[in-house]
Amino acid sequence: MTRISAFWIALLLLVIAVPAWAEVTVEIRGVEGDLRDNVRNHVGQPASNDSLVVRRFAGRVNQRATEALQALGHYEADVRVETPRDNGGRRIVVHVDPGPPIVIDSVDVRIEGDAETDDAFQRLLARMPLREGDTLHHGRYESTKRNIENLSLSRGYFDGRFVRSRINVSIRDQRAEIILHYHSGERYRFGDVEYSDNALSDDLLARLVPFDQDDYYHSDGIAAFNRNLLNSDYFRDVRVRTNQDRGEDRRVPVRADVRMNRPNRMGVGVGYATDVGPRIRLNWRKPWVNADGHSLSSEAEVSEVRQSVSSTYSIPLTPPLDHRLQFQGGWQREEIEDTETEKLTAAIQRQRTLTRGWTQTLFLRWEREKFVQAGDRGETTLTLPGMSLTRTRSRGGLDPNWGDRQFASVEATHPELGSDIHLSRIRLGTKWLRTYGRHRLVARGDAGAVISESFSRTPPSLRFFTGGDQTVRGYRYQSLAPRNEDGDLIGGRYLLVGSLEYGYRIYDRWTVATFYDVGNAFSDFDEDFREGAGFGVRWASPVGQIRLDLAWGISEPDTPFRLHFSMGPEI
Repeated sequence: MTRISAFWIALLLLVIAVPAWAEVTVEIRGVEGDLRDNVRNHVGQPASNDSLVVRRFAGRVNQRATEALQALGHYEADVRVETPRDNGGRRIVVHVDPGPPIVIDSVDVRIEGDAETDDAFQRLLARMPLREGDTLHHGRYESTKRNIENLSLSRGYFDGRFVRSRINVSIRDQRAEIILHYHSGERYRFGDVEYSDNALSDDLLARLVPFDQDDYYHSDGIAAFNRNLLNSDYFRDVRVRTNQDRGEDRRVPVRADVRMNRPNRMGVGVGYATDVGPRIRLNWRKPWVNADGHSLSSEAEVSEVRQSVSSTYSIPLTPPLDHRLQFQGGWQREEIEDTETEKLTAAIQRQRTLTRGWTQTLFLRWEREKFVQAGDRGETTLTLPGMSLTRTRSRGGLDPNWGDRQFASVEATHPELGSDIHLSRIRLGTKWLRTYGRHRLVARGDAGAVISESFSRTPPSLRFFTGGDQTVRGYRYQSLAPRNEDGDLIGGRYLLVGSLEYGYRIYDRWTVATFYDVGNAFSDFDEDFREGAGFGVRWASPVGQIRLDLAWGISEPDTPFRLHFSMGPEI
C-alpha cells in the first residue's frame, strides 16, 4: 500500500468517526428559570455520543421532562422532542409548553401526640413552605415531610410516623389538596450514661454531662456532651453514641467511648519581636493529676529583656469547663530602658465563664518586687484583691477575618491587708477587627490609672509605660512615660492609647497596611500625646500572622524612624 493510499484511508475513517466524536447538546426551549433548570436536571446528558445510546436517550426525554414539570405543579404540559443534525454534530431540542400550574387549594397539616404541644414543632409549621394559593411544588412537600421527621428524631420522638401523607390533584380543576398527619407518639428521655475505661472519677464525669437523667431527649444535648468531653482536654478521642433500640421505658442510654490524652505534654516556641528581641518559650502541661481532674501547667520564657517562670494548679468546679479554682506562682525578671525589676508572685483565683463569652476572674495576688527605677532602688510587698472581665472572639483561624477583644480589671490594696502602701489600679482595653472583602480595619484602645499616695514605692510593673510594636509604633518599647529631671523614665499614673489601621489584601495571604497610633503614659493629663504613623506588610504564615511595619514618630522634632517586626494572632 502506497503512502498516498494509506493517507486517504485514514482520512475516510476520520470522516466516518466524526459524528461519534461530536458532542451532543441538549437544548430546552419554551420555559425559563426554575422550570427550565428542573427540566435540564431531570433530562440530563447522554452517557456517551454513540448513535444507539443517543437514540435511546432521546426516547426517554419526553417522560423525564414531563416528570420534571409535574414536580413543579405543571400537569398539562406539552413536550415535543426533536433530534436535528447540523454541522456534523448532534442536537436534542426539547420544546416545552408548560400549561397552567396546579394551585394548592387546601393544606391540612397536623401534629398529634406529645409533639402537639412542643413549641419547636409549632415554629416549624409557621415556617412551612406550603401555603394555600401557591403553585404546587413536590420538592417543598417532600422537604416538609423530611423536616418533620428530622425534628422528631432530634427531639426524641422515636416512635413518630405519618398516619396520612398524600397530595390529591384535580387536573380538571387545576387544584391540589395536601394532607400531612403526623403522630409523634411519646417523647423519649435520657437514660443512663456509660463510659469506656478511663482514669477519671464518676463525679467529675457526671459534671461534664450537660443534661440530667430523665430530661427529655434532644440531639443538641448529645452534641454538647461530645464537645464537653473534647474541650475538657482530658481525652484525645471521643465518640458519644445512643441506642434507642435498647431503651427501656422510653429511656435512651448514652455511651461515651473515650481515650485518655497523653499524661504529659510539652512544647517549645521560638519567636522574635523588635520589642523584646529573640525569645524562646518552654511549656509543660499535665492534663490530669488525679481522678478528680486537677491539672498542672508550667511555662518558662527567656528573652534579652525578660526571663520568667510560672506554674498553675487548676481544680475544676461545677460546671468543670466554665468554673475553676487556680493556684499560681511565678518569678520574673525584666531589664527595659531605665527599669530593672525582679518579682515573686503567688495568687489564688476563681475563674468563671459567663454568658456571651465573657470570663470573670476574682483573684487575690501576693507579690514582692525589688526594683531599680531611674536609679532609685526599692522593694515593695503587696496583697492585691481584684477582679477582671475578658472576652475574646475571632473567626478565621490563625489569620482571623473578624474578631474583637475586651478587657477590664480593677485591683486595690491597703496596709491593713499586709501591703506596704495604699494602692488602687484600673485597666481597660478593647480591640476590633473587621474585614470587608479585601479591606481590613483594626481599631484598638487602652486606658489605665493607678492611684497611690506613695507613687515612688509603687512597683514598676504597676506603673504605666507605652511605645513599641503593640502600642505606639515609631518609638522604642516602653520608652514613652514621664521622666525625672535627669531625663530617666519613672513611669506614669495614667495611660491612654489609641490606634487605627487599614489593610488591603493584595494577594492571597499578603496584606499591605497603613496605620496611625497615638497615646502616652502621663503623670497628669496636661502632658502631650505622642503620635506614630507608617505602613507595613502582613503575611498569613502557616504558624500565624507575621507583621513588618515601618513607623515614624511624627510628633517628635526629628521624626524618629523605627522598624517593627512581630508575629502572633491579630486578636
